[in-house]
This record gives sequence, C-alpha cells and structure tokens, in this order.
Amino acid sequence: MMNTIKPISILNELKEATWPYHERLEKNMNLLSPGFLRTDYLRLIKAFWGYYGPLEARIAGVAELKAWLPDLDRRAKLTLLESDLRALGIDAEALAQLPICREIPDCTHPAAAFGCLYVLEGATLGGQVIIRHLHNALNLDAHNGAAFFTGYGEATGAMWQTFRLQLTAAGLDKTIQISSACETFMTLERWLKQNGCHAKLISDVTHRAVESQCCSPDGALRA
Repeated sequence: MMNTIKPISILNELKEATWPYHERLEKNMNLLSPGFLRTDYLRLIKAFWGYYGPLEARIAGVAELKAWLPDLDRRAKLTLLESDLRALGIDAEALAQLPICREIPDCTHPAAAFGCLYVLEGATLGGQVIIRHLHNALNLDAHNGAAFFTGYGEATGAMWQTFRLQLTAAGLDKTIQISSACETFMTLERWLKQNGCHAKLISDVTHRAVESQCCSPDGALRA
C-alpha cells in the first residue's frame, strides 16, 4: 500500500521549533498591556533599531540571497524604524548615540539568512495586530511613529505569502534555517532585555514612576 502521509514542510518545522521562543518574546515585550506607555514604546523602537540595523546589513551581504528573494531590499525595516524615531523626537545626533547590538546571528549562509528572515517577516505580519492596538492606546500610526509596525500596509499579507513561497522554493538546509531562526529569537530577546524592554523591567519602572508621583519622600500618599 502506498504511503500517503505528506512530509512536514519547512514552514511547519520552523513554526514548531520557534514557537516557544516566539511566545516568550511576545509575552516579555508586554506590548499589548494597558500599562505599556509611550516611554516604553520609544525604548522598544530604539532597541529594535539597534538590532535590525546590523542584522539587515549582514543579511544584505549574502550575495546569493537575491536569487531567491528579488524583493529583499523592499523587506528592509531600518528606514521605517528611523522614520519612527524621528517622529518620536530623536534627531540625527541622538540617533548616532544609540547602542548597536553586537550579538546577532551568523547568517552569512543563505539558509541561515532565510532563518533570520522567517522571524523578521513573521514579526511584520504580527505587526498588523499591534498597529491597531498602538493606534487605539497611544494614538500612533504610520505617519507619527508606528511605520515599523505598519509594515507593508495593505500588502503585508501578500508579502508574507510571497516570502513563504520563496523560502519553500529555495529548498535550502532545514537544520541551518531552524537553528538560525531560533538564534534570532534568542539574541533579540537578550538584546531587548539588556535595553529595558522586558515586561518585568517595564513594570518596575512604571511602578517607581507612579510611586514618585503619588507618594511623598516619607512614603505617605500625596493628596
């Protein structure tokens, strides 16, 4: 009897392998929490800028990648992050002083680059949920500080589907892709935590700010 069981696709394997990292990162970013403030958002965009910049530069340096991803340049997010930072009051001088992540995945192999991009493009897709929350909670949109989470706008779904097809058609080493995707999540999480973009850290900062507004130096509540 012929075996009719279909092989597990690389996309399913990537999703299954990265899910624990994805879930933990999403929880720790705390983006959809009512306690997430504009100051928290600015801190997060600064940290994303410091991570995406060197990672996208490394991915762009993989010469063979454009054979499978002719739209690679369009997928870069650094200019969107810089646009958001300018809209949020960060000028060129301040931008030049922001820290840059040195611990990024070694994605110089095309398969590893695809693994990184799986995470970055997935984040762009997820941004469609986040942008609605940012608009409602912080009055942000693509024009005043949330271009990064707006992604490709109405074309975001189509861009994700195209990327899925490109990744599958490339047929590159699954093990390398999965390892690189997991490493991307792990290095991003560590970087965000180092820069104060962690749910516990944000909660502590917010708590201290509330105390400073509501309490006198001796701890008594202010009127």
